[in-house]
Amino acid sequence: MRCALTMTGVVLALFAREAAAADAAQLTRGWSTLRVMDCARCHGRDYEGWTAPSLIAAVRDGPRERFERYVLDGDSVRGMPAYRSQAVVVDNLDAMYAYLIARAKGELGRGNPAAAPDAKPAAPPAEMPVAPPAEMPAAPPR
Repeated sequence: MRCALTMTGVVLALFAREAAAADAAQLTRGWSTLRVMDCARCHGRDYEGWTAPSLIAAVRDGPRERFERYVLDGDSVRGMPAYRSQAVVVDNLDAMYAYLIARAKGELGRGNPAAAPDAKPAAPPAEMPVAPPAEMPAAPPR
């Protein structure tokens, strides 16, 4: 009986490790797809918004169906292209969503998930103090 329980524990531990590796691979695929499709061009380097809205906030605040609709069908009024014809996007839509939702939940930091597997999520940038403007030097006499 004790041997059976130990064996069950070993099998469960191996399954958990394989599942974690699969999750890590999916997160990396999601990040890679976002990079390959150059989503940062509009949504910002870390997908937190730039000329287009934050993808992190979009998955945190909206349903999955909305994410899929905007990615696959686009929004021409706002300048978002449709990616339904791009096999790399369609094939990796779940991975892209998994990466963004992990970021939104604070489970994952910025950047490539494979680069630092033990890294903690990145802290938000500290507010930079604003220095008063320097006086302009007087123009030299003519």
